[in-house]
Amino acid sequence: MSQWADTLAPLLAWIGAHPHWAGLIVALIACAESLALVGLFVPGAVLMFGAGAVIGSGELALAPMVAWAVAGAVVGDGVSFWLGWYYRDRLRGFWPFSRYPGALARGEQFFLRHGGKSVIIGRFVGPVRPIIPAVAGMLGMPAPRFLAANVASALVWAPAYLLPGMVFAASLSLAAEVAGRLVALLLLTGAGLWALIWGARRAERPLRFGGQRIARGVGRRPPAGIPGLLLRPGHAALRGLRHRPGRFWWVALAVLLACVLDVALWPVPADWERAALAMADAYRSLPARDAWWLVTQLGGTLPIVLATLAGSAVLALAGRRHEALSLAAAVALAKLLGYGMKALLAVPRPNGLTATEGFFYAFPSGHATGIAAVVTALLVLGAPAARGRVLAFLAGVLLVLTVAASRVALGVHWPLDVLAGMALGTVVGALPGLLAGRSVPAPLRRRVLTMATVGLLGGAALTALSGWPDPVASYPGESRPPRVEADAWWRGELAMPARRQGLGGREGAFQAAWLGGEAAPAGFAAAGWSAPAPWDWRGALLWLSPRPDALRLPPLPRWHAGRLPEAVLVRPEGPAERRVLRAWVAARTDEGPLWLLQVERERLQAGPLFLSVEAVADTSEPGTTLADLAARTGYDGREGEIARYRPSEN
Repeated sequence: MSQWADTLAPLLAWIGAHPHWAGLIVALIACAESLALVGLFVPGAVLMFGAGAVIGSGELALAPMVAWAVAGAVVGDGVSFWLGWYYRDRLRGFWPFSRYPGALARGEQFFLRHGGKSVIIGRFVGPVRPIIPAVAGMLGMPAPRFLAANVASALVWAPAYLLPGMVFAASLSLAAEVAGRLVALLLLTGAGLWALIWGARRAERPLRFGGQRIARGVGRRPPAGIPGLLLRPGHAALRGLRHRPGRFWWVALAVLLACVLDVALWPVPADWERAALAMADAYRSLPARDAWWLVTQLGGTLPIVLATLAGSAVLALAGRRHEALSLAAAVALAKLLGYGMKALLAVPRPNGLTATEGFFYAFPSGHATGIAAVVTALLVLGAPAARGRVLAFLAGVLLVLTVAASRVALGVHWPLDVLAGMALGTVVGALPGLLAGRSVPAPLRRRVLTMATVGLLGGAALTALSGWPDPVASYPGESRPPRVEADAWWRGELAMPARRQGLGGREGAFQAAWLGGEAAPAGFAAAGWSAPAPWDWRGALLWLSPRPDALRLPPLPRWHAGRLPEAVLVRPEGPAERRVLRAWVAARTDEGPLWLLQVERERLQAGPLFLSVEAVADTSEPGTTLADLAARTGYDGREGEIARYRPSEN
């Protein structure tokens, strides 16, 4: 590697001097390293190590370079796959494949031995790395399946090949310090993923056999007459336990029942739900709100109705009246059940929206129910043939999750509302597929999906242009700290939160409210407090170090009302002990920001894999530390539920 390093040193130096070209160069390196047979002659490992070294030296940012490397690797493997898919066996006669037939033969043996997962494994196996994608195309691997494996392996490959150079360039001492634990962490992660996949595969066989026994027990057909008609949905659902989609339906039903039971027994939203809404409110901007509002229109009543009518009309015109009626009935039933549950459970919406015009009760989310119902019903009745089934499923899941996420991001639903809505829509929307007696031909399936998609997008465009029934102005806007009168706060007339609202609920008391200072509370820099080490990749690696260092280690993140602190300061008090000050802007006044302060004493200890932190509130003689600092910096203090400090008027 030293010879290559000496040869490539000028190129790597040029990359460091021209960072605006660095991303494209890294992408080209990754692409060339992944191209069919070309990768055998490109020193990809050395080049990626060098790029990592430039990143580690601080010349380049990590995240953009990883993104460029992933993109280049995906494109390189994608081109190789296309060559194999397009030319098939003719590829053997083209140069350089004709010159190196043994490499292609080894790639075929590897692919035949490992199947589709060879695309992932081959990314990390040198001799077959640039061959496997072309072989996968030659042997007819489905494109969606290859794309999934290609992207997944590239997301792991890029940081894995950049990381050694980054650690090396950071410092030899850091590399030696964390190398053992980093290897252990990677091995444990890989072993965990392997165990998860192994367990899932081992569980599939008994689940399938158990489902087949249940299916034989209930019989091929339900009883005749009216009782059989009533028992038909349950009969079909029990027979569905034979295959994965049927078991997934039962999982959705279990999730729905669990959500309903949770809301019925504990109608007050849980702390994690409040934390999720607080985070959405804290980081919502007006442009983000407008963008999420456009997304959420896809789950509105008009788009769902138009998509359902369009799909049903295509089925009816093709003579599939039973399927057309089942599709329309499933979506309508899902919406009716959703509104019935809203009225019955009467869960208030967040941000007091239930009392405003245009918003009904929260549980379950009507948008999540509608989009999940129509997508599920279309997939089970109109899913494309084998090659496009995975792609259609992934597109449908992404659509449902995006619309559901928009309801939380807009601050109009609790997370449990959208989870229950997705489960309800899936359970009811899948009924036509469970009850269908025959399949829909592939050409008709494509027409159903196409027209339903046109109806969905057209309906969303109409609701967005008209602003009906819920204009964007009716949604919560940007969240900003309020403006208050400093004198009113000083007199104790304004309530300040006494405890921090973390992601898990009320997690710790604030020590004080402090007036003044723009980037950080005023006066602390002069008292020995300083900015901590940043949370970059070096700081993350230091958490693997066996030797605690209070000065170099970045503090762990803490949240209050969905926000990270606007200021963090540390004061070391020993090699493995420090005080950490976290400050949030609670309000703004004419005299500057009003900060809420939480001070913790941290003791750092070496753990088996990561450093551990024992954090306790700095409550020795409460307020003494801050009171002394206030006296030295000319601040007055007043006691209360939390202490108050402001610049002295004398």
